[in-house]
Amino acid sequence: MKREAKWYIDTKLKPPKAFFEWCDSQIHTFKWSNKQKTILASERKGCEVIERRLTKRTDLNFSDKFYTFAIILVTSKRIEIQTYAYWSEIRDGKQFIDSDLVNFERLSNGERIEVTGDCNSYYFGLSPNQIMGGPYTGTRFYQNDWLEKIKTISELKYISFNQIDIYGIRHFYKYRNEIEFLQKIKARRLAEEVMYPGYCFSERGYTRIVDMRTLNQKWLRENKAYFKNSDNNFLAFELEKRIRQRNGKLVPGIENYLTYKDINKIPKGVGMVRFQNWVIKNKVDFTYYLDYLGMLSDLSIDPTNNENLIIPKDLEKAHDNAVRLLNIIFEENLEKIKAKEEQDYREAMKSREKLQTTIDGYAFMVPEKLEDLIKEGKELHHCVGSSAYVEKHRKGQITILFIRKSDEADKPLFTLEYKSGEIVQIRGKHNISAPYEVFEAADKWVRWVSTRDRKGAVA
Repeated sequence: MKREAKWYIDTKLKPPKAFFEWCDSQIHTFKWSNKQKTILASERKGCEVIERRLTKRTDLNFSDKFYTFAIILVTSKRIEIQTYAYWSEIRDGKQFIDSDLVNFERLSNGERIEVTGDCNSYYFGLSPNQIMGGPYTGTRFYQNDWLEKIKTISELKYISFNQIDIYGIRHFYKYRNEIEFLQKIKARRLAEEVMYPGYCFSERGYTRIVDMRTLNQKWLRENKAYFKNSDNNFLAFELEKRIRQRNGKLVPGIENYLTYKDINKIPKGVGMVRFQNWVIKNKVDFTYYLDYLGMLSDLSIDPTNNENLIIPKDLEKAHDNAVRLLNIIFEENLEKIKAKEEQDYREAMKSREKLQTTIDGYAFMVPEKLEDLIKEGKELHHCVGSSAYVEKHRKGQITILFIRKSDEADKPLFTLEYKSGEIVQIRGKHNISAPYEVFEAADKWVRWVSTRDRKGAVA
């Protein structure tokens, strides 16, 4: 049963005295001096002393620095991450230090509890430590024996691993039953994929290695025989399964171009083997292909009865022809598109503004007007301006963001589609896939969004 937020603080584990002594040692102090006089801001031992010259103009009253320190405490039934904030201030040459517990996480009894505090008031959730940062940005962690205790006495002791970080602790705890099961049956590769989630790179860009919405206890039991004592992986298994459901057989190499989620998007009017051979031979970017199908839909063209439309001899030429036709239609209907910018979209924009930030030199920007999507599509020669994307963005079914160099925010560069807390795709001019550094910045952006507003509901 979930209790009041303050109850978790009142019943938290008690950090050792050595932790607070270590925190004190990490906070510098000051020493001002001249030939006649010396002022030492604090008598604390073991901390860094910053020495400065004492003059008539020396300011002896100022706010010094903000610090955050964390400790991980482990028992057989509980893992806690306690973060303490410290504020250093100089008043009349003397140092005053205040501290408070600001973030608290508890993993226990199958639950992950998050509590944040301010002036002895506590509520659920975590607070960022810095502007444009997360709850652990800039935090220094105390080096106690937490890793060994997690491996030997905690609820995670049945999982085999070497290293783990703060985010890994959360992930392992959330999926510990699945990880334990996979390690027990020696499903080596799948166990690693679940333990260390990420993306793989293929011809079509970056794909999340394991979808934990699909991989659950029931799924594992049903497919135990396939993964037991093997290095079989999630994506290959699901891809082959979906192709068989379409009465086809997997063609080796198709895994570089399609994921299992793509199979049900392939039109019915072509055989699966023929389609796979066409994709491999022409090195088809499937997202680019889906844009092509989407434009056919916008043009009221049904490809299912025409194999030449489903697998055109020159996909790029067919795609560009569709873009040109749509741009003509959109130009003719631009005023109608503008008219759709009613109060519902303006209200939606207010909630989406919190998604805007700058990471690693890239600005993540939400379009201010629906017509900006059309302009973006025309500038980059891709389909973000199609009616399907405009409508889905307007209704909040997806969120489109522009990724631009922070010093060239007016120059279109890449377009990001975001849905259900995940990146769907990132595309540049003529639908090129984003380079690794852009995708890496976008992945950081996703984590920033998730830690910044856990209570929000953004498509």
